[in-house]
Amino acid sequence: MLSLEEAVKMHGHKGPWLVLGYKAGLRALELLKPENEHDLICVVRCPLRTPYTCSVDGIQASTGCTLGKMSIRVENSDTVEFTFFNKRKKSSLSLRLRESAREKIESILSSEGMISANSYVERAELSEIFEESLD
Repeated sequence: MLSLEEAVKMHGHKGPWLVLGYKAGLRALELLKPENEHDLICVVRCPLRTPYTCSVDGIQASTGCTLGKMSIRVENSDTVEFTFFNKRKKSSLSLRLRESAREKIESILSSEGMISANSYVERAELSEIFEESLD
């Protein structure tokens, strides 16, 4: 797992969608408790364009799920949802971005800029950003 600062270096800049994916990955580690880097896989559903796909880099950095290990898959969707699976424990976590959070991120980005949008995502409670389902 990379720190958020290392994720920013890998990605190239600190944006709210990177931070969003990073936070989602940390939540998956917290709840699914994978024993090693091969236990966890992730399916990212989002519009296949930046800035939404920046969340993929956040997830890769925080979880170790990577394209190279084929442990992350990206699918086109109008919504933003991250589904994590612990293969060993047969458990899953779905984090669906609340439409209100998406609208707030986009509004802050356009009116106040990236730094303010990052601050919102970093400080917001997970329950404000995501609808969470654990199976």
